[in-house]
Amino acid sequence: MSKNLLSKYFRKPQLYVQIPTGGKFNPEIDKTILDEIGILPMTAVDEISLENPDALLNGEALINLIQSCVPSIEDARQLCNIDVEALFLAIKYATYGKDITHTHTCSECKAQGDYNIDINYLLDKFPDISEVEPIEFDDLKIHVQPAKIESITRLALMEVEQRRILESVRKSVNEEEDELTLAKTFSDGFRKVAIQNIDLVTTSIARIETPEGDVVDEEEIRQFLNDIPAPIVKTIQSKVKELSKKPDDLSKFEFTCADCGHKDEITLEINPVNFS
Repeated sequence: MSKNLLSKYFRKPQLYVQIPTGGKFNPEIDKTILDEIGILPMTAVDEISLENPDALLNGEALINLIQSCVPSIEDARQLCNIDVEALFLAIKYATYGKDITHTHTCSECKAQGDYNIDINYLLDKFPDISEVEPIEFDDLKIHVQPAKIESITRLALMEVEQRRILESVRKSVNEEEDELTLAKTFSDGFRKVAIQNIDLVTTSIARIETPEGDVVDEEEIRQFLNDIPAPIVKTIQSKVKELSKKPDDLSKFEFTCADCGHKDEITLEINPVNFS
């Protein structure tokens, strides 16, 4: 097969970035000697895919985007969510340049203005979470990691389903449906969310160190979480949430209106699903 004469014009890495976890929880990722990952710009197909709300909500669009633009990552589903957010911004940089333009409406005079946000500034604000201290419980050491993108998207879908259930319950109340049926529907919905939260915690445990050896099997860890005191689970949940938390100044910005001088502080969501 002859070589495509146009191949030299194919996409090439436009920048190299370090992800917040440093790849600690994804040792299979190929990195440069500086622990950086090459980022390609989006293709036309990538760009169109991001306009599909269903694909965004279930995470498929984002996973496919990373597979396309970050070839050193073979399975984006295994990435920590905070790494995905950083990579999403880096892909936007590689495709459109370093600035994100945000159109803001002044809360005082209602004038609209365009404001540029430097993606370099955002990327520099991500925390370094390559080293995580384990949680100690009796003679165990529980090694946690930030939540994975697949778990986050599953939880988001579950929350959407929960809102649908609540709306159904409200409608049923208005129609004077049987109260016992309503209570059961309500209880079942919250139980599903509780189970999904346990699944999220399960996938956020890299391993559990015991005196007899390490436990890494996901089903064994799930059984452990379902049969230990609630305060321990809450401690693990808090640690996972803490690891995934971004500094406030990464998403909070102050815009000064060019017309009236009024200052507004707003929060821009950089979660890939909402951000797109």
